[in-house]
Amino acid sequence: MLDYNLTSQQYHTMSNTFSSSQLKTILEDPELFYKEYITKEIPRKESTAFDVGTYFHTAILEPHLLEEECAVFTGAIRKGKEWEAFKEKNIGKAIITNNEFSTATNMINAVNNSPRAKEYLDGFEREVSAFLEVYVFDGDIHYFDKSEKCFVLRKDGWRECLDITKDVLMEFGVKLVLKVRADAISFEKKAISDLKSTTGNTKSEFFMRSKIDSYSYDLSASLYLDIFTAVSGVEMKEFAWIFSSKDYGNCKTWIASPKNVQIGRAKWSCAVVELAKYVSNGWKFEDTVSNLEPSYYQLEWLDKIKS
Repeated sequence: MLDYNLTSQQYHTMSNTFSSSQLKTILEDPELFYKEYITKEIPRKESTAFDVGTYFHTAILEPHLLEEECAVFTGAIRKGKEWEAFKEKNIGKAIITNNEFSTATNMINAVNNSPRAKEYLDGFEREVSAFLEVYVFDGDIHYFDKSEKCFVLRKDGWRECLDITKDVLMEFGVKLVLKVRADAISFEKKAISDLKSTTGNTKSEFFMRSKIDSYSYDLSASLYLDIFTAVSGVEMKEFAWIFSSKDYGNCKTWIASPKNVQIGRAKWSCAVVELAKYVSNGWKFEDTVSNLEPSYYQLEWLDKIKS
């Protein structure tokens, strides 16, 4: 299902659906996922960096909502009566300070002054949500299109599956609903754009590669391409990260390579299979002992001692 009218708050608070950030968490630690998203023992993380990012995103993608969803605090520090009164007056809004406003403005200008970034924003539909019902069975992820044709996920994307029926999947598979929300999408260009506020030099390939690895942005890229492909019936081909730097004040657009997409697909598929396992076993965890191998770059030490 595609939804063009869902607000950000409605999307993020929707229950019994799973997003890319949740899939990243379950890959990191299933018990952390359980406590954060199922029992909600661990509260949602809050950070001033998130507020700056929200202001930046809103200003670029939905400027008409800027005053409604964001506010700028002109006081000196985030403390005291003035700060508490401002927070009370702007409940539910992303609040940034004057200094953070300057940072956000620099990032906004960097994007607006980048012809390549504008190519991946102008004419694109903004903040489009998609939901896909999948069935996890025997380590595979399946979905059915509108004509009840079955597809299974493989290394290169969705492939028609002729050797399993919907009745089997409904009876023995684990049903999950996956969700994604594209910053900007063009079904005509078969492209999705993701606006990212970051630190460091966005024009450094090494640095941006490390960002993608650290935050598993490749997982999100592939999940978005695959879910929008399944839901729309249009094979989405290209995923663009539009990075804008908080400290360098520059902007660069990077396209996810086919290998990036395949790695991301492997990550999100493993996460969904892991999620299905815990859903089916009632979130039972085992306390295990495992071997810890050294990092590959530590192995050179073995050459420094005689056999």
